[in-house]
Amino acid sequence: MFRNLLNPEGGLMITMGQLTDCIFLSLFWLLGCFPIVTIGTSCAALYDAAYRGFRKGDKHSWQRFWQVFKENWKAGLVPTVLFLVLLCLLGKVMIFVWNAAATGALSWMVFSGAAFLGVTALGILSLTFPVLSRFENSLGGLLKNTLLLALANLPRTIGLGIVSTAAVFLCARFVFPLFFLPALAALVDSLLVEPMFKPFMPQEAEE
Repeated sequence: MFRNLLNPEGGLMITMGQLTDCIFLSLFWLLGCFPIVTIGTSCAALYDAAYRGFRKGDKHSWQRFWQVFKENWKAGLVPTVLFLVLLCLLGKVMIFVWNAAATGALSWMVFSGAAFLGVTALGILSLTFPVLSRFENSLGGLLKNTLLLALANLPRTIGLGIVSTAAVFLCARFVFPLFFLPALAALVDSLLVEPMFKPFMPQEAEE
């Protein structure tokens, strides 16, 4: 019985390994975000490592994270700055609309519409770094292709925005989700993003 429980190919050991990967990938992501200007690169590395580790069974997801980080850190600098600027502007607009709705200056219907647009915008921003991790683009090509891909798959983009909103809220409200939620959110994101990528990945589509 105990021999079966400790079997590396058994369900228990596989589950324990995935939980360990989830924690360590989340911590790696947090470490990669410390320089601030590498937040986007860290997000790209986390997405790729989580996708290949949890869904493709790659047993070297930790190494994969740092490999993708190293390959994309330069390409991710300017997109990260743009991402942070747009994210700050989006946050300020949402706070303004919330305060206006709370004081009666705007109706809650208007706030709901603004919140929907805000979640959609966050979904578009969240798609930027999975695209960075998978495709080689110039800065203009990255921004253009991300926007076109997001608009062509709007329901999935909104789903990305919802996942990102929930993850940001939980990590800001509590501390302990930072130890596992980033990798878990990246895994959920992959369920939405990979169908967007599939038409452009003929070899993976055939597999």
